[in-house]
Amino acid sequence: MPPKTRKTKKEDVEEEEAVEEILEETKPAKLPESDESYDRKIVVAKTGTLPNSRIIKLRHPKEGCALFRLSDTCFDEIIAVNDGHRSFFHGESVIENGTIHLFSPFNPVFICLPYLQKTSQKFVEIEEILVDEQQQFEAIKELAGNEKILKALEKVADVKDLLDVKLFRLNEQKMLEWMKTKFEALKQELQKDAHKSLLDCPEALDRHTFSFFSDFLSPELALQVKSHLNIQDPVATENVDMSMKRKSEFDEEFEMEKPAVKKPKESIQAKKLQAAAKGTKSISAFFGKKN
Repeated sequence: MPPKTRKTKKEDVEEEEAVEEILEETKPAKLPESDESYDRKIVVAKTGTLPNSRIIKLRHPKEGCALFRLSDTCFDEIIAVNDGHRSFFHGESVIENGTIHLFSPFNPVFICLPYLQKTSQKFVEIEEILVDEQQQFEAIKELAGNEKILKALEKVADVKDLLDVKLFRLNEQKMLEWMKTKFEALKQELQKDAHKSLLDCPEALDRHTFSFFSDFLSPELALQVKSHLNIQDPVATENVDMSMKRKSEFDEEFEMEKPAVKKPKESIQAKKLQAAAKGTKSISAFFGKKN
């Protein structure tokens, strides 16, 4: 057996370098640091509609404030859906914010109606109508330059051409008829999945439909439209006092047939205790005030 020889210092250094090289090769890649300027979001939208889109903040008729997506061909409300405990895997990374942003089609006429109501007494240019007095929603001006939106406003307003300038004035009758058309279209869609109890009661179906339709209206306009559509409030059910209900012959006969409730027999020991207690006072009498 050959004698063991001690490694030289040079061999030790070479071995350490080899180990470090192996560790470096097997070391996992460093994850990129979080960049707040690159915030990924999950968006659900119609295919091919995202290019040339802008996100704007507008005054919602009912909610007060909402985000919308505006393009030359689309106008959508952005609805955020989040249960607070959701993340997504994307490739080799995780998107921590699991909020899903739905681009839901929204008729821009509902956004413009509150502005049209303020100038309903005269014909005015659309640039003067779509003005936010509180200067919180300046993006409303962008709707004035969208030809598709201007065309839609003609369904609820009178339009007059004056020296190649279009003037708009709200026509209340046209607006209410347009509302009725939209209401009936929504009701037909809801009927497809409605419960039988709603289908059997037209008034209940109208109330159910209007509960969705009113989400697009201001509280004041909702009352006006509700009256025009003749939406009836539910009738309060009468609370019948059962004690005032007239007894039937069967009830009276049943009560007559009820067996009389017998008192339980006292035991002999209980009778002896009662006899022994006669003429005695309770213990509380000793602590009471003496006359």
